Amino acid sequence: MSCKSILGIAALTCGPVLVFGAAGFILSDETTVHLTGVAQVRFDDNVNFEEKNKNSDTVFSLIPGIELDYNGGQTKGLLKVSEDFERYVDNSELHADLFSGVGELNFDSGKTKIDSRIGYHQMDQGSMTIRNVDQRVRHDLFDASVNGMWSASAKTSIGAGIMYDSTNYVGIRYADNRHVSLPVDVYYGVSPKVDVSVGYRYRTTTVNEISTDPRDYDSTDHFFNVGARGEFTPKLKGQVRVGYGMRDFDHKDPLNPTADRSTDQLSLSGALTYVYSPKTSFDFAVSNDFDNSALGISQEVFAVRTGGKFEFTPQWSANAGLSYQNTKYAQSNREDDFFVGDAGVVYAMSESVSFQASYIYRNNHSPEVPFNNNILSFGISLRY
Repeated sequence: MSCKSILGIAALTCGPVLVFGAAGFILSDETTVHLTGVAQVRFDDNVNFEEKNKNSDTVFSLIPGIELDYNGGQTKGLLKVSEDFERYVDNSELHADLFSGVGELNFDSGKTKIDSRIGYHQMDQGSMTIRNVDQRVRHDLFDASVNGMWSASAKTSIGAGIMYDSTNYVGIRYADNRHVSLPVDVYYGVSPKVDVSVGYRYRTTTVNEISTDPRDYDSTDHFFNVGARGEFTPKLKGQVRVGYGMRDFDHKDPLNPTADRSTDQLSLSGALTYVYSPKTSFDFAVSNDFDNSALGISQEVFAVRTGGKFEFTPQWSANAGLSYQNTKYAQSNREDDFFVGDAGVVYAMSESVSFQASYIYRNNHSPEVPFNNNILSFGISLRY
């Protein structure tokens, strides 16, 4: 599909939405269907994440989709599917057609809450650890989860769930992986708006090895934690957990059977929102956890992000953020520091049409894959 074709389709999509608004198609009293679309052009100065000899390109993206909303009182549901047509002006070998689908079903009776989700995303982008040098890094992400919350008494509630996610690389030699997580938390209300918690998360990681290294990267993680959630002040709310994290590798090293194949660390996760004013808010998130690289190698990853949202008028809004990620690799001295800065502005012409402009700067300090990257993008979002 050529760039002219993409722009033509975008124009045809915009017309009806600009005229008719965001009412959608009402199938019943509980169910509404919306047509969605995003048309975007972005300027990327380093599409292959190179340290030197950077390869820049202009990328056109068209993302038509459909959204189904269900509101049955205590039960609410959402289904979204879309197809992303990506076309590069100079690097046609990076062209891609990528499908995404997300489904959610939530139940809330007041005493019992159940949230379920399933998602599938075809991805084509490289990352700070995976370079797409002269080829696409094609991979599929799948996740499914069910989480429940039950109020045992006026002050005590219990949360539990099961989560599964997987990454599968297509046509390229990287390590597919799968995770299964089982978290359990017990909450106790210390005030009308704040709960403290004691929790435990069990997680297994299965990695399809791609090398002849005799060590097995499969592992089992344990996270024992305490935390708090709720509205800590009239302007500050969120949830934090902190505790002891341990990773046990499932098999002994054949080259050193007596070696201790476990590691531990201070683990934490948290997300807080500070509402400075009705039109200005700030978010803060932090985590310290185990992970695996695209080659299957165990990692310890610390990440922190802060950002703000600003509403100037009912039509104009903006956002900005900074994030930092430190990654330590097991069985080596490699350590990566990844910085991201982003800013964007949105003009909402109506409930169904909005225009966006954004800028992203990325810098990876790494002994293996150092790079920096600038992306400037302009787009329009539609919802009928």
